[in-house]
Formats: sequence, structure tokens, C-alpha cells
Amino acid sequence: MTARSAFRSRRLALLLGVSLLATPAAAFEPSGNAVADGFMTIFETDNGKVESYGTVTDNGGSVTITDLRLTNESDDNTSVYIASTTLEGGSVLDNGRMEIGQLDMGGFELTSDEVKMAVSKLSATDLKLPSPEEVKAGAENATMGPVYSSADIQTLIFEDEDGNKFDIGSITSSIDEMSGDLPTAGKFAINDITVTAENLDDEGKKALGDLGYDSMVVSVSGAGKWDPDAATMQINDLQVSGSEAGVVTLNLGLGGVTREVVSQLNETQDDPSKAMGIVQGVTVENISIKVDNESLVERVLDKQAKEAGEDREAYVAQLTGALPLMLAVLQNQEFQDKVSGAVTSFLENPINLTVTAAPAAPVPFPQIMGAAMMAPQTLPQVLGVDISANQ
Repeated sequence: MTARSAFRSRRLALLLGVSLLATPAAAFEPSGNAVADGFMTIFETDNGKVESYGTVTDNGGSVTITDLRLTNESDDNTSVYIASTTLEGGSVLDNGRMEIGQLDMGGFELTSDEVKMAVSKLSATDLKLPSPEEVKAGAENATMGPVYSSADIQTLIFEDEDGNKFDIGSITSSIDEMSGDLPTAGKFAINDITVTAENLDDEGKKALGDLGYDSMVVSVSGAGKWDPDAATMQINDLQVSGSEAGVVTLNLGLGGVTREVVSQLNETQDDPSKAMGIVQGVTVENISIKVDNESLVERVLDKQAKEAGEDREAYVAQLTGALPLMLAVLQNQEFQDKVSGAVTSFLENPINLTVTAAPAAPVPFPQIMGAAMMAPQTLPQVLGVDISANQ
């Protein structure tokens, strides 16, 4: 497992509290408080273990667990410490599921050979957790996953096994609409991912330095809505922004996204080959990608021009001069001229560049993949592609 994948999986475990396979019987010494014991049981797995906890107090339905320590029995070097965990309005239901009005964690620290992570505060509201039996059954057989109304992680510090360190100001997400146990609308934001050259390995330092950066602050956000009855999904304003770099914004509309498709994708999320078979009935209805440049394009062009031993103006002239030949493979002179004109305008004066796809009718994924392999020059017509610059 890479450091990045380890971080991603453990962040989700922290946020949702149930990515571990729980067993019904707790190995820790029960506190006698049903809510606290039910919550800690989530972390008891064939490998996970509640090593110890300090105190459990109940103040009128507000249950607090202090000094919670978790270990991994198959890896002595992996441990989690949570200074304080407060469960407001928690209850264990007759079916074994758990509901928590608000979860607050403070002073979270994870240590392993691959990653080190510290979080100042984590909160989640209206948290609903599956029963230990449902979690133990795994994703393929689970009848529900963890659900929450909102989640908020504040001040995350991350360090990977290579010594690369970065900070995240906050991670927020919300589930705004549900259909049964399935989320149908929500949004998220990862704010202020701060990367500083001095906290990177040599390769990272060089990558930033070559572009003239000492540091960069990146944020990611987006929203989505799925209508299971209409079988449509819309991804709205999925944005990646960087300070003194620019913003990339994606909007995407899909059709054929049925309940069955979503359920099957959840079951095969770790098997891309099976996932590709499941999306055969999914269609593309619209796509929009917009690049708003601040200075990243100029920095990249300056770097490439320097490597070529030229100034930027001469380098851009070479690139734009070669565009007609490069685009000839499209075999569509009108579209070639449009692409060449837009890209030339953007490279000469990089303000913004927008690419849209608006097919006359939804296009199935297999048709897109077939065209890409057998006749790529037909894709602009198949998808109704348009391009513009500096609008």
C-alpha cells in the first residue's frame, strides 16, 4: 500500500468510524455504558484492538471517552490515540445499528511505518452506523453503510514514509438528500492543502522549484446530485484551485445511473475491470471543463522553453505553428481550425480555456470507448465537442 492510499483509507475510517470489520464481542473491558461500549466495539476487529481507554462519563446523554488507544495486532508499529471522544444523543438500536446525534473527537493521532497523521478536531452530525454484523459482512453483503448529515475535520497534519509533510486547513462534507439508505445529494470541500518545498523530498522540492514555487496552497471542492428514479447523475463545479496557479472546474452529466448500477459499483469498488462492465449502460449527457489560469501556464511554458534553450515567445510560436499538423488526424478541418485558434489564443495570452461536450443525444460509454479505439477522429462529432479561449 502506498502512503497516499494508506492516508485515504485511514482518513475514511476516522471520518466514518466503520471501515474496520467489527466483531460482536468486545475484547476490551466494558465500561458499562451501552453507547460508549457500542462505539468502541466498532474498532474491535480480527486485527484491530482497543488497547485501553481512560474514563467514560455520561452527562445527561453526552457520553465522553478519554484517552482512547487503538492498536493493530498484525502490525505493532500502527497505533491510534484519541484524546477525547464525545457522543451526543447516542443510542444502540434493537437491530444493532447505532445512531449518534453528534460525534466530536479531539486530539487524534495516527502513527504507522507509512504515515503519521494528527487532527485537531473531527465532528459529524446525525451519524448512523451499521450493526457489527452488517459491518462484518463486508461491502458486498452490507444492507447499509455509514450515513451522516455533515462532517468536519479541522487542522490535519500529514507526513508520509518519505518525509513529505503537508497541512490541510479543513475537510468538510455533507449528505443533503437520501433515498432509503442511499445518499443522493451532497457536497465536499478540502480547504488549504499547504505544500512547502522545505517539507518535501528532493523530487518534490525540484518539482516545485522548477515552476518557481516555494510553496503552494491547493483546495478541492464539489457537489453532486443523483436522481435514482430518473437514473441521472450530475457533478457540479468539481474544482481544483491552487494559489498563484489557477482553477480547473469540471461539470458532468450522466444517464443510466440506476440503483442497480450504484449498488454494483459499491460492491466492486476495488475491481476496476468489473466496474467497467457495470457501466456499459451509463451514458454521457454533457461535459464541461474550464481552466482559469493565474500563473501556472506561464510557469510551465517558461520551464519548457528554458529546457529547449528558447524564450517563451519563440517556444509558443513553435507550439502553435505545429498545431495544424498535430490536429490533421481529426480529419475535420472546421473543428481543427477551431481548436487551433482557441489553443493559440490561450497559449499566447493564457486567461481561460473551456472545452464542452453537448451531444444531441446521450452517448453510451461503450460507444465512446469504441470510437476512441477505432476512430478517434469521430469523437468531436459523437460528443458534440466545442472549445473556446479567453471568453
